[in-house]
Amino acid sequence: MGRTIHEDIAEDELADMLADPDQAEHLHTVASRLREGRFPRWLAAMVGQTPARPGSWPSHQVAAFVRVMTRLAYGKVARRRIRVGASPGADADRVGNAARLQGLPLPFVAHLDMTQNGADSDGSLEWTEPITAWRSTVVPVLGAHVLHGAIQAPFEVRPFSVPLEVGYTLPSRTFAHLLTEGAVARWPYDEDEIHLLVDLERAGLHMGTRPLPADVQPMRVL
Repeated sequence: MGRTIHEDIAEDELADMLADPDQAEHLHTVASRLREGRFPRWLAAMVGQTPARPGSWPSHQVAAFVRVMTRLAYGKVARRRIRVGASPGADADRVGNAARLQGLPLPFVAHLDMTQNGADSDGSLEWTEPITAWRSTVVPVLGAHVLHGAIQAPFEVRPFSVPLEVGYTLPSRTFAHLLTEGAVARWPYDEDEIHLLVDLERAGLHMGTRPLPADVQPMRVL
């Protein structure tokens, strides 16, 4: 089993996927694509980023990656890109990273944990007025990428605060944030944007300003 709760969750997801022939085949396909480097770097980093290349992730981390990507592709998770204007420095450079985050566009405000002593995240990202995130409607557009290969529909999100993960993080941690808090903000190394991910089934009912889309059924947040 995994060494952390979120890794244990990913191990359970892996077992469920391997028990279903279609899901097992999809898992194998994604693992092959990761090994071949066929996912854009920013896309893999949005979900998980480690010192080792994504192609070397263990199977349970690939399973967590698949779960997040599938929910994005089918419009269950909405995304908002937030320009920082700089990529994060080393994890130990908390003062420098906090300074970089001071330049976020309104209404976004980041709060970096200056010690991160065993905390579940590196800090938080909040916004003080409603914002718009975007979700896939699963309507294909010829020749476009998976996240840009479908018509994107807006989803308005009320003021909120979500966990912030900076730099390296495992796909299982991102997946666990979506399961438990219903949202997470990712600022990977070598990227000058934060990706805000909101799971509409788990958090959309209380984070959204309007009723959920017809194809989204609310789930209880753990």
